[in-house]
Amino acid sequence: MKFVKTITLLLTFCIMAFSSDMRVQALGGNPGFWADDDANVTMFPAVVNNLDMVQVSGAGNNNGSVNVIWGEGTTWGFGFDGAGDSNGNDWLNLMWGNGTYGAVFSLGSSSTDNGLTGDAAATSSSFDLGAAFGMDMNGMDLGVNFSTGSTDDGNDATDDPSTFGLGVNLRRAQDVWLFNNMLVGFAMDNSTEGDATGSNMNLSCDLYTALPAGDGVSAHFALGFGYWSHTHNDGTEGAEDMTMSSMTLPAATLGVEADVTDWATVRFGMNHAYVLAGSNGDASWTGTTDVMGDSNFSWNFGLGFDYGSFTLDMVINEDIFNNPVHYVTGRNTDPLATAGASLTYSF
Repeated sequence: MKFVKTITLLLTFCIMAFSSDMRVQALGGNPGFWADDDANVTMFPAVVNNLDMVQVSGAGNNNGSVNVIWGEGTTWGFGFDGAGDSNGNDWLNLMWGNGTYGAVFSLGSSSTDNGLTGDAAATSSSFDLGAAFGMDMNGMDLGVNFSTGSTDDGNDATDDPSTFGLGVNLRRAQDVWLFNNMLVGFAMDNSTEGDATGSNMNLSCDLYTALPAGDGVSAHFALGFGYWSHTHNDGTEGAEDMTMSSMTLPAATLGVEADVTDWATVRFGMNHAYVLAGSNGDASWTGTTDVMGDSNFSWNFGLGFDYGSFTLDMVINEDIFNNPVHYVTGRNTDPLATAGASLTYSF
């Protein structure tokens, strides 16, 4: 069995999608490399202290969200998601900062009852809780994330799943070789459903730097190491744990922005990961020809429009490069933006 696992520790869990990631998606997908972007809030909640904005994310689809952040001395943020979390039970999304520390809190809950009795009765419920805390530790950014969730289908004859997740992100200035910044991330999650269990662990360490660029052009380049492992047990009597793992080295990210005019920017992002070693159950892949050299490659393109305090960002469909005439003349069947657009008003 072959698999490729790119380790980019952007921890996403039941905490709200509290900021736009359209710009970051177009630049390689990891906001940790772009410390000035508001998408850092999910990794480093103390960033909320730097924000005063109203933002609509995912405009143009049914999974959008609206976030409002402002304050002097003490910053408050509120989020309203169109589709909520994976269970559709999004209830409360709240953000806080006091100038030094930052925190995010998310709560989801739902329940249904058909009102019938006896064998016809049907009830279900779900509960999700997420929290994150961040601070600046003498020039080093710290972010800690936690999440838990459970569901109950109301049927005593079936097992109900539950999850738990924990993550830590660190970022600091660090001169190593050609690079001057370091980003380290760790995440783990566990799930249970009756006697069945599963767990994942991610570890990543990336070095990144800004590349020399001309007027109106900026670029970031990152090289890193990643490790991923997964353990699963189906819970049947006598079943043994099945373990899978992979090591990627190097994992590369490149992001480039170029100003076309004083109000329009084009973006390009690339990701590449090389599988150095891996294992699947009892079969070691280390050094074998069907694993060594396995790699994945992806890229994204984006557009940004800056009208002073108002900005619009989107990741664009790469088909525009294969058939631009259809898009220019309006005869395209697929949308120009792959995930909607993000509109931000900063004040």
